[in-house]
Amino acid sequence: MFQASALKKHGLLTTATFFSERNLAVLAALRDAIGEVTPASFRDKLLFAFTAILSRASKRYQWHPKRPLNAANQNYYIAPVFYEWNVFDLFERKIEAAVRSDRYIRERVAANGHEIGRVDYKIGSADALDLSDESVDYVFTDPPFGSNIFYSDMSLFHEVWLRRFTDPRCEAVVDRSGNGRKRRTAERYEKLIVGSLREADRVLRRGGWLSLVFSNSSGEMWALVQRSILCAGFDLDEVTLLDKGQRSVKGLASGFENIVTADLVLSMQKTAKRVPKEPREPPTGALTALVNEILGLGNATTPSQIYLRLVRHYLRQNWNVADLHIRDLVASAGYDVDAASGRLVEREAQVA
Repeated sequence: MFQASALKKHGLLTTATFFSERNLAVLAALRDAIGEVTPASFRDKLLFAFTAILSRASKRYQWHPKRPLNAANQNYYIAPVFYEWNVFDLFERKIEAAVRSDRYIRERVAANGHEIGRVDYKIGSADALDLSDESVDYVFTDPPFGSNIFYSDMSLFHEVWLRRFTDPRCEAVVDRSGNGRKRRTAERYEKLIVGSLREADRVLRRGGWLSLVFSNSSGEMWALVQRSILCAGFDLDEVTLLDKGQRSVKGLASGFENIVTADLVLSMQKTAKRVPKEPREPPTGALTALVNEILGLGNATTPSQIYLRLVRHYLRQNWNVADLHIRDLVASAGYDVDAASGRLVEREAQVA
């Protein structure tokens, strides 16, 4: 991210440069005060609220004539016109929101006749879990989506305040550029995903379920996940669409920038007898027929929406997804993207 965001070119060499002098001073004083709080459990809750306000308290928070915009979490930048929030107001509001959330959860749990039991948090690598064999009923995993976001790089923005840092050496990401042994390749990424899924299989009880969230615009990356599931000994039972809404400026332009704006949840069960099957090649003409069918249903109109429904169908049918790219979707299916709406429209016949 240091190279991708051209931070050196703009003189952004420390995380401190992303804050105004006033907000940096207040944040530092607030962080020191939190560090003196006891007990540790209370101090951790305050640190949770503190890290939650950092992006908004920085120069990454963009100003807009109608309202401030949020800070993008995929890259480092200084907003052309940033909005300087009052740090104390931000912190107080975040504490109040955390208290309301805690109260709501406890009240809902109590209303259903339950009590909140002990919850343990363990930090470690997904391919080496500190858990006993067959000790878990359900695994929910949301790995990095290839090269979409470099989490350890972006986490530095918060971790520098916590004085604890992520070790990026085993981070499951694919570098977009670079050469040599240090480059994190797709092959390396696949090995890490396979290792993590096998570890999930180890800790799952018989009959337990694993759900994996993934999204990408490249068929090669979907095929990588498809192979990883097979190599780990799982067989896909269900694939569902997880649409969290438009999450970025790029998301609003999907269709023009080949951006996928939703995720798929791939669910699989650990059973006594599993014989994972190799993916088959899709039938001839399946792509065009499926696009026409999806458009006919009327609930998907943008390339992003149609693409994920295609991927979902391919995975459910155990078809090879390697050649299913969003960038090829429009041309291969005989459609164009409407310039005004970003939706697929049937291509007009060319007059000779």
